[in-house]
Amino acid sequence: MARRSGRLCGLLLLVLGVVVQAACGAPEYSYVTNSEDRTYLRIPASWNALDSKELGLAFGLDPTLDEDQGIWLAGYDADASPSTAHLVGPHAAAPAVFVGVRDVPPPARGQISFDVMRDLFRPVSPAARQRVAASLVSPFSGFVLIADEVVTTGEGLRGVHSIYRYRIQGGPTQVFDQTVYVNDDASKLYMFFVRCSTECYEERRQEIESVVSSFTVRERP
Repeated sequence: MARRSGRLCGLLLLVLGVVVQAACGAPEYSYVTNSEDRTYLRIPASWNALDSKELGLAFGLDPTLDEDQGIWLAGYDADASPSTAHLVGPHAAAPAVFVGVRDVPPPARGQISFDVMRDLFRPVSPAARQRVAASLVSPFSGFVLIADEVVTTGEGLRGVHSIYRYRIQGGPTQVFDQTVYVNDDASKLYMFFVRCSTECYEERRQEIESVVSSFTVRERP
């Protein structure tokens, strides 16, 4: 009887240990925070951070400049082999996300229209797509607009949220979900997008939409 009780106690301790380990395990989410610009994003903890220097190069920043270039950016990749190519290249088989804040020079502040925000990363506005159609060397094809809306917040921001499909350099169809805001005086652009293949988007839609809905900018203190 004592041996049986001992086995039972051992089993109970094992079960309790599993429960405690699960409760105290790794966090489910990581939080991306730019406190200075009050920009926030929540992503699954399993997504990998991309190297900031490689990210800057991928988006055309000059690595030889030591001074502040007026931009903050971050990137994350759910792929087992994370790469900035999954943000700017022809194919992302797993979700990849970009978030950034950029200062707008005073001479350009009157030029930040909704279409400029739509076309910040890829040609989305009708005018931009007409230029693509007329070009013999454009890497973009197969555009499909899924959703497009002008958005405003109680934080003094206005912008555009767009979801669309593109093929890049003849690769597989990709889905892009992007939001771009500008503040009241157009001195800052707040940029975000997440992308992956059409198949990936359908399979992981709930996960992707959770990331999209977490993108938050608080312009006013």
